Amino acid sequence: MYIPPVKSPSSEMSKRMQGWITTLIESLDEHVDEGACREALEQCGRKCIPRSTVRKAKALYDESEGLEDFLERYAAVNEHLHVEEGGVYMVYPRCYCSLVNKIPQGELSVTWCNCSRGWVKELFEVATGRPVDVVLEKSVVKGDDGCRLMVMFRLGGSEEK
Repeated sequence: MYIPPVKSPSSEMSKRMQGWITTLIESLDEHVDEGACREALEQCGRKCIPRSTVRKAKALYDESEGLEDFLERYAAVNEHLHVEEGGVYMVYPRCYCSLVNKIPQGELSVTWCNCSRGWVKELFEVATGRPVDVVLEKSVVKGDDGCRLMVMFRLGGSEEK
């Protein structure tokens, strides 16, 4: 019996999905206030991050002697984490989001990048048990040469190490 080979998603489907995402974000920008857009996309990013990534970061934090030790250890295993004198940053040379990284530059609103903010918030809040703020400083979507998100740890949350 002949079984046809399984094909990867067609480029037509990919283009349709890209158009759908672009329309969704444009509609959010037009009809929903900025804070609600930010929160909605942030929640998407929190759900997008692989649980295994969060578990590994949490285990590393639990082995660490405090936040600084954790950041040093995590930077050693995650090339995107940059601990600099001026702060803590997640830095990406390109957009890694498979849902949008094929959309031509300039066709997608930077609103989409709030998903990445949520991804980073989920990673560090769950790993450290501390609330964090994440500020998008640079974005490939808005034409920058990479993405740069500043991570700011707030006081509170779990017991200080």
